[in-house]
Amino acid sequence: MKLNAKNASLLKTLNLPESVIEKIFEKKSQAFCEFLNGNSSTFEISLKKLTEIAKASNIPFAYLFLDQLPQEKPLLPDFRGNTNKGFSPALKSCIASSLKKQEWHRAYLVRNGYSKFLENKNLNTNAELIIEAKRLIGFSGSSKDSFKAFKDSLENHQFIVQQTGVAKNNTYRAISIEECRGYAIYDEYAPLIFINSKDRSKKGKIFTLLHELAHILLKQSGVSLDDFTQAIEYRCNEIAGEILMPSNKFMDIWERGVGLQDNITRLKEHFKLASSLAIATKALLRGLIDKQEYDDFKREQQNKFIEDENTKSLKGGDHYNNVRASNGEAFAKKVIIDTINGYETYKDALNLLDIAKLSTFDKLAEELGISNV
Repeated sequence: MKLNAKNASLLKTLNLPESVIEKIFEKKSQAFCEFLNGNSSTFEISLKKLTEIAKASNIPFAYLFLDQLPQEKPLLPDFRGNTNKGFSPALKSCIASSLKKQEWHRAYLVRNGYSKFLENKNLNTNAELIIEAKRLIGFSGSSKDSFKAFKDSLENHQFIVQQTGVAKNNTYRAISIEECRGYAIYDEYAPLIFINSKDRSKKGKIFTLLHELAHILLKQSGVSLDDFTQAIEYRCNEIAGEILMPSNKFMDIWERGVGLQDNITRLKEHFKLASSLAIATKALLRGLIDKQEYDDFKREQQNKFIEDENTKSLKGGDHYNNVRASNGEAFAKKVIIDTINGYETYKDALNLLDIAKLSTFDKLAEELGISNV
């Protein structure tokens, strides 16, 4: 069938990632992009390809023929600053899946007699929030500190910590690092943190984890990127930076009159868990560099990231490791054990874990050391 300019206008609002377009259209990817951008008035497409677009966008097939998509209430507050785009279908699907997991986890914790994770705690100042954050992540200030150690500690304190770059284990639904670095969903029993694993830097993910943890301690859900225009984002960046790089020591080491890159090199020797961008962010917050210098440096880092990604293998890694990370290991264990013990149906368990086959469930149980008897 033949699509026209009206169809192109609607399809463009889906914000399909380039990787998805390439998977669907292969050699015709460029022609499809030119159609979306108005460089050609029509585009010949099969029903199969349209079905794949609807599936990748997580919308009903019939929506593709509307004048515009139905307006939806955002699933979470948007703290991404000056971005004019709404959430992509992939990000919407991922958030919906997280909310489903959190609802189940809350019911599980209540049923098993757990207390509220911040019960009888009233945190107001940044100093109080930092102390509590350090307690929750098991921060030691030693070589034992790592992303995995922080993640495991949070999971031991009732958190779900998800790491993935796609929605619901579907590689067609990639979530770009330019769209979302992470999000937090507050709940008094079962807080949830999502980290976009498209960020290959473990140090970068540590900063995001701490930023989202600050949101949770402030009892504020939302989607984050890199923003300083909103007070809540500024404060969460301050808290994350202070945990990794205490200001008094940071200011002692910073050398005025020396370029940003040279200062970053010096500071990384002292702050082993801080990424270059985290150091630049701290420098901006402390008034040591201006916004233009920070934006230029961030752009350089993003370009370097894109270049590195383009030279890496496109393989998606071990499937079972990806499923474990995308659900959070502690959460996956709870779902599997409850299912084996008869508290949950296998159908609902597969839905919660975003997997399709019982064989995958059994293999995941084996990988997690759970005996399916």
